[in-house]
Amino acid sequence: MNDDIQPDNDYDSPEERPPVFRTWRRMYFAVLGNLILLMVIFYILTRVFS
Repeated sequence: MNDDIQPDNDYDSPEERPPVFRTWRRMYFAVLGNLILLMVIFYILTRVFS
């Protein structure tokens, strides 16, 4: 087996990995989760202080 095989697409190349998570998919899920969390927090604050 050859360990120098290049990936078929540019998405998995080591140079293009995000700085925090290992894959872009995990980064996107973290951003989406953060957005949902903020929406829930703001909804709760709106209900409490209205």
